[in-house]
Amino acid sequence: METTRIGKRGTLVIPAKLRQRFALQEGDLLVTEEREDGILLRPAVAVPVEIYTPERKAEFLLNNAVTKEDYDEACRIIREDFGLDPANIPYTDPNMRAKLLSNAEFDRRMSRTTQRIEKEQGLRRKHA
Repeated sequence: METTRIGKRGTLVIPAKLRQRFALQEGDLLVTEEREDGILLRPAVAVPVEIYTPERKAEFLLNNAVTKEDYDEACRIIREDFGLDPANIPYTDPNMRAKLLSNAEFDRRMSRTTQRIEKEQGLRRKHA
């Protein structure tokens, strides 16, 4: 345990050993918390917040569609909630919908994949 002093305007010098141990550098943020037995200082992280435009949100919706029905629902939301034309969203593949499976096709493929994985895991257990 080391002793430190509070300077002008409440500045506090944190001993070098503690700064090194917790990788604290000049300008880093600390959280101060009042406790019954004193003050707790903890390193803090500030994460920049990105505010998305309606166009960017529309891009996320379109690019994250998994099935044709997802894509159609994304288009509906973009038109009704954002007041935008999905065809005018930048960085979106205009042929995206044609490349997607329907819900039924997607479910069949997922079922086959799950069965194949379960079969492979069963074979591995037998050989283990």
